[in-house]
Amino acid sequence: MNTAFDLTRLGHFIKRQLYMNSSSLWVGTVAVTGFLLVASVLLPYFKGANSVPVLVNLFGTVFFISGFVLTSKVYAEMQSPQQSYLFLALPVSAAEKLVGAWLISSPMFIAAAGIGFSVLMLISALMAGESAFAFFQSKYLFLNLRDVGAYMVFQTVFLLGACAFKGNNFMKTLLAAFVFVVVLVGYTALFGYLLFGSAGPAFTVEDSKRMEDSFGFVVKSVLPLLFWFVLPLFLLVVSFFKLKERQV
Repeated sequence: MNTAFDLTRLGHFIKRQLYMNSSSLWVGTVAVTGFLLVASVLLPYFKGANSVPVLVNLFGTVFFISGFVLTSKVYAEMQSPQQSYLFLALPVSAAEKLVGAWLISSPMFIAAAGIGFSVLMLISALMAGESAFAFFQSKYLFLNLRDVGAYMVFQTVFLLGACAFKGNNFMKTLLAAFVFVVVLVGYTALFGYLLFGSAGPAFTVEDSKRMEDSFGFVVKSVLPLLFWFVLPLFLLVVSFFKLKERQV
């Protein structure tokens, strides 16, 4: 098979994945839509416009959880002994499988969920006794660009989990992320204690000012760059090699 990236093969792979997983996608969509539809009707009916903040938070939470669960199951065929061989033997390169899964679980999911949730929020606005034009007010905005960006970053964590783990990918990814955060916080706390604790070295006012400036630069410039760009790209690269490893 030609391993060069091919858009035609990518398109066929995306269509195949959507078709093969159509039943589970429809079940999940109906379940989430039904739950949110009931909430969109009942909360405004009983609480009026006061229900808007609750609905906005609810919709945002459901958006993130649904997307992460979808991402965790995007390679569900690899978890089944009966289907894994067929999936891994598809005439599609690892890069095309990765990009296809990312497109389904990130931009395509964001677009579909955004449209569906917007319709439900419009229903909520009408049930709250407001005009349809009130729907375009900022208080009904359940997602902003920063939320979407955060989803696209954290989604790569669950995409890596979908490639790396076998079975219960969502829960295993959550557990792995929790352990990583605990270790990172513990290491940072230990480093801070050794640096600033009672047994640590003494600093002059000039040293403290210089460290404050350096810390401010790291927090304002370096960390955002690492979070928004380096982290997701790194996780996508690791996911690619995990897929390559599974295909060997």
